[in-house]
Amino acid sequence: MKFVDVSAIEIRDYAQSLNWTLVKEALQEGLFVLNSPDGSNTQLLFPKEVASASFQELAYMSLKRLAEYYKKPIEAIAEDIREVNDDVIGVRYYSANKTVNSISFEEAYQAIAATRQLILSAASTVVNPQLFHRKLNRTEPQEIIKNTRFRHTEEGSFIIKVSIPFEKASSGKVFFSEQCGSNMPIGRQTIEVISQSSQAIIDAIESNSIQALYVAEAKKTNPIISYNFCDALIKVFDDERELPFELLFNWSKSSALTYPVPTAPRRVSFPFDYKPKLQELKNYLAPATKAVADTFYATVESLNGDIGPDGMRSGEVTLSVLIENEIVRARANLDKEKYKTAIEAHQQGGAYVMAKGILNRQNRFGLIEKITEFSLLT
Repeated sequence: MKFVDVSAIEIRDYAQSLNWTLVKEALQEGLFVLNSPDGSNTQLLFPKEVASASFQELAYMSLKRLAEYYKKPIEAIAEDIREVNDDVIGVRYYSANKTVNSISFEEAYQAIAATRQLILSAASTVVNPQLFHRKLNRTEPQEIIKNTRFRHTEEGSFIIKVSIPFEKASSGKVFFSEQCGSNMPIGRQTIEVISQSSQAIIDAIESNSIQALYVAEAKKTNPIISYNFCDALIKVFDDERELPFELLFNWSKSSALTYPVPTAPRRVSFPFDYKPKLQELKNYLAPATKAVADTFYATVESLNGDIGPDGMRSGEVTLSVLIENEIVRARANLDKEKYKTAIEAHQQGGAYVMAKGILNRQNRFGLIEKITEFSLLT
C-alpha cells in the first residue's frame, strides 16, 4: 500500500464531478460510498475522516479503482484529485524539432515571474478594467497570488503549472459582470480573462489586425487586454532557445456541479515569431510617458563604454531598473568614476547600484540622464 496524499473530500468531489453517485445512507456510518456512473458494480468506499485507521488502505484502493476505470496511471488520478477544486494554468514550452525536457534555472525563474504578472494583470483587469495598470498591488489581485499554488511540472515538454482555488469572493463586490457573470469568483474570472485575452491577441496577430484590436479595446468600457498583460506574455517566451509556448487551462471539476463550464479557450499557442507582434500591441497600449526624477535601483547588464587617453573607461551602460512591479531596461552615460562603479557591480554578478537622476521612459528602453549619484549597494 502506498501513502495517499489527498483528502477524503477531494476524492469524493472528484468522483462526483465525473457523475459517480454518492450513497447518502453510508454517511451515518462515517463512510463515503460512491457508485460508478455506468451502473456496473464498481464502487468506491473510504472513511470520511483522514485520521481513520483504515483511510490509507481504502483510499488507495479507491484511487486504484478509478485508475482502472478510466485507464489512467494512478499518479495521474491522484494529481487530478489534488486539483479538483482548483482552476489550473499551465505554461508549456515545446518544439517540433528540439528536445525540451528542461529549461535553464534563469528561464524557469523568469517564466514563474511572468506567470505571476499574467495573473496580477488579469486580476487587476477584473477589478478595474483599463488599458494600463499603473500599479499591480490592489488588494484583490494580491489575495489571489497569496492563494495560488505552484503545482508539479509535467513530463514530456516542459510545463509549469499553477492553480487557483475555486472559491466564492468574500468581499461581496461585483467584478467584471459583463464578461463572466457577477456571481463568479474573482479567481475564475481572472483565468477566463487570461484565456480570452490570449485568444484575442492570437486572432489579431494572425489576421494582421493589431491596430484594430487596440482601437476596439480602447473604445470598451471594460477592456480585457492591458499593457501589463502583453508585457507579461512577452516575458514568458524562452529567449535562450527561442521556444514557443502555450497556455493550458483546466477548470475545477467540482465547480462544474454548480457552475457552467467556461466557454473560454482551454489552449492558446504562442509561436516565437509572434513575439514582435506582441511587442507592437504592447507599444500601442503603453501609457504616455514623462520624465521622472527619482532614486532608482538597478543591476548593470552591459558595459558599452570606451577607453580614454588616461586608460579609464567611460560612456554608455545598460541597466535593468526595478520600478514597482516591473523591470525596465535603461541606458545611462557615465563618467569615469561612475563607470568604475558600474564595472564593479557587473563583476559581482547582479549587485545592485543606486542611481539618482531623471528617467525618460520610452517604448523599448529608458534613458537615465543628469545622474548626480551612482553608487554600489552593499
